[in-house]
Parts: sequence; C-alpha cells; structure tokens
Amino acid sequence: MKGLAYPYDRGLYSRLFLNCYQRQSLVMLAEREPQVHQLFHRCLISTDDILQQIIREQRPKYSFESGFFDRDDLERIGIVREEVEFETYADARSLLLDVVSQEGYAILVGDVFYWPHCPEYTTKHLVHTILLKGYDPKTAEWSLLDDNPASLLCAYTYPEELIAAGFDNGELRRVRYFTTKPFDAQEAGVETRHAFSRLLERYQDSYTLLSDVGELISCPWIAPERAVAALHDAFSVYQGTRAGLGEYIRRTCVAPDVEAVVDRIVRQAEGVMNQLLLGKVTGSVDPGRLTDACRGLKADEQELLVRLKAVDEARESK
Repeated sequence: MKGLAYPYDRGLYSRLFLNCYQRQSLVMLAEREPQVHQLFHRCLISTDDILQQIIREQRPKYSFESGFFDRDDLERIGIVREEVEFETYADARSLLLDVVSQEGYAILVGDVFYWPHCPEYTTKHLVHTILLKGYDPKTAEWSLLDDNPASLLCAYTYPEELIAAGFDNGELRRVRYFTTKPFDAQEAGVETRHAFSRLLERYQDSYTLLSDVGELISCPWIAPERAVAALHDAFSVYQGTRAGLGEYIRRTCVAPDVEAVVDRIVRQAEGVMNQLLLGKVTGSVDPGRLTDACRGLKADEQELLVRLKAVDEARESK
C-alpha cells in the first residue's frame, strides 16, 4: 500500500535515533510548539552508552534508553504526556475521538500484523504506533500517519475495523496523547540550559566504539554479518543523536564554531553509515577505511566536548 508523503523535517525527525512513537509525536508537537527544540539537549549521549546497549546488549534501536522524552523536559515547555490503557478498541474509541477532535491527533499502540502498509503485515507480530489524525463518520474510516517501508512518514486511510483489529490484538493496547498548558518560554530556556549543564558536568566517554571499530568488525567470535548489522544500528543511533544535538546547539548556543564541529560529525557519521550499509549488502567492510573515519570522529567528539564546556562556562560566568 502506497501512502501520500507527509511534509516534515526528515533530517531532524528521522528514525535514525527516534523510535516510531517519539518521531510521530515530535512531528506533531513541532507543528504546534516552537520550543520543541529544547528537548534535543538530551541528545548529548555518549558513544559508550551506544556501544553498551546496541553492541554488547544487542538491543534493537527502538529500545534504546536515553532519557529522551522525559516528562519533566516536556512539561518544562508546557507539554503534558498522557497514556491510557484499554482492554478493547471499543473502550478506547470515545477517548480517541475526543482527543483527535481537541488536539488534532492521537497515538494508538497496536500490532503491525493487521495494518497493510507495514512490511510485517500478516507475517509478523510487533508492537507499533500509528498516529490517528481524523475520523470520517460517513465512511467509518480513520486517516493516519505512519512510516512507509523506507521509514518516511506517509498518510493513509483505513476502515475502522482494521484500526480496531490492530489494537485489539496488540500486546500493548494503549492510547497516547499530549495536552498543553501555559509556560514561560524564557524560563523554560534557562531551565533547559541548566539541565544541559548538568549533563555536560556528568558526561564521560571512553570513545571505545570509535577507537575499536576495526576490532569489532574483525572479531572472530562474532559472525561478520552480525557485526556489521550491529554497528550499522549503533552508528544510526549515533548519527541521529548528533543531528538532534546540532539542532539544540543551533537554536540556543549562538556559537558558530561549535555548530561547525557538530555538523562535521553528522556528515562523517553518515559516511560511516554508508560504509556499513554497503557492507550489509556486499558482506564485507574495509576495516582500515572504517578505522580511519572513526579516528576522525573521535577527534571531533573530543573537540566538541571541549567547546561545549567552554561555552557553558562562559555562559555561567555572566
């Protein structure tokens, strides 16, 4: 099933780092609240955390834990995250209609097995979210947004019974939505900068992911295809976090030299991702070339940290 492409910032709100729920939510929130960029201060995530979760623990990307979408971060910019569990779609229907009418959207948690646009349709059961945008009582159809097979947000229209089937047979039968409340934008910016300062103060990174990438590729205890796939996921998360961090820096830091470093990191991380993607297709990766690219990334990461701390210290001294 082919959907109609939805307009949004595909570079920032991508599935490199964000899971389906976070990305769908952010696209909607960004249309309604200009301070959403404050949330991206949480993208200061160490490569050690990425190495531990994606490589060593073999977690799927969508289960990566980072503190992103923290309730306090959302409420700081006037956004309250809500979640309600139901036994059946029939029980949830009234709330869905009310929330979509009032807020313009609601997020439904269900099972990809029942939704034709999903690659796993009728073949695999997997928890997933779809974003409901409107209900037409004349046709008994829901309009919704979700990923197409290329992980781009697209608009689809489904009969209500398909939405109900995905919900009723899902492992998690929940409705998620957001409400808003008044807040002071200037105060929110100051509080977020303080939160970012605390992250910087605690930040530690051995850069083992970047230093030992050649050894990880050549490890005799891991099948090459598994090593490449895991590293591809790891560098996907890495690139996505740096893209998000770059957005926060651009909107709040006013330091072009810091922006230049993080932009360079994002470009270099994309190059590493492309090498690994090619390796997934061909079955081989050049460890030397990969090592050289990651050596440059490590130097830039160290430089970025120094520059961020210098900006933070200068700001705190004022």
